[in-house]
Amino acid sequence: MLSIGPVRTSFDFDGAGKRAGFIDLPHSDGDLAFSAVRVPVGVIAGGSGPTVLMTAGNHGDEYEGQAILHRLMRGLTPGQVQGRLILLPALNAPAVSARRRVSPLDGGNMNRSFPGDPGKGPTGAIAAFVTAHLLPRADVVLDFHSGGAATRYVDCGFLCIGPDANLNEANLALADAFGAPFTMICPIDGTGGDFDTAAHLRGKRFLACELGGMGTLSDESFTIGWNGALRVLRHLGCVAQPDLPDPHETRFIEAGPDAGFATAAHHGLAEIRVRLGQDVAKGDALATLFDTHNFGEIRGKISAAQGGVVSVIRRNPMVRPGDHLCLVSREIPRADILTDRMRAS
Repeated sequence: MLSIGPVRTSFDFDGAGKRAGFIDLPHSDGDLAFSAVRVPVGVIAGGSGPTVLMTAGNHGDEYEGQAILHRLMRGLTPGQVQGRLILLPALNAPAVSARRRVSPLDGGNMNRSFPGDPGKGPTGAIAAFVTAHLLPRADVVLDFHSGGAATRYVDCGFLCIGPDANLNEANLALADAFGAPFTMICPIDGTGGDFDTAAHLRGKRFLACELGGMGTLSDESFTIGWNGALRVLRHLGCVAQPDLPDPHETRFIEAGPDAGFATAAHHGLAEIRVRLGQDVAKGDALATLFDTHNFGEIRGKISAAQGGVVSVIRRNPMVRPGDHLCLVSREIPRADILTDRMRAS
């Protein structure tokens, strides 16, 4: 039996073979008066090799990663795996069931809850279990995200640069193997509560990704993520998979605090005038904001504050002050990724 606080499971993470089960969290409220929150988990363990922890549903409205893990669980046998895969397709299970970004039980955002706290609601308790029992077992972590219901991202690996230079280099190799069209680079300072930081501070190789969004499951984004996941597993020596397509020659773009958000200053209807993945120059038109109450009037025009790639676009065009319409990310030369400047950004 593994447990931390109220979270517990008798699931066997360590034995050979293939099996599925649950991590349970007792919970009682108006809807769940005599119930447990059940987080599904699977293991595929074959010969000698690394342990790879693969998670999706960190946010409940992000679907490509969930489908990728379901297909892996159905398709791989222990004889095809060197090492061990631990698969959690619905990491924040209450959010997945509710088709929401955050948990309906406590409003918890799983990717702001690490390393977790078993005394701070279901979300913090699940994060604490992962930190206490699954991260120590893992050599590598792959965490699948998308833009969710609110946005769409360029299909990309998401690479956090932290204080450990050797770990940064190993994680860059994971991004190269994943081989998405883009790789977003984000510095971490140890305070974000995200899964990436929790893994980095514990010396674990980690790669996240962003695949599609808009609350849908995109076939194109799924395919990029599926091939990328298999290439990473091949890179680690976990699976053979000789017939995979070559990785994209990824473009590295910035996702940290210096990336250029295009933000609404007024209520209105936003006509976004750029497409995802488009290269723009400083001063290029990004969006027009129409006044919804005074027909024919324009509340504002938004231009690019910097040149770069349109890496994220908003789904809902009805906006309020402070809503981001899109993100323009500067391209980063590969030679700059592992420099002290990036770690200190």
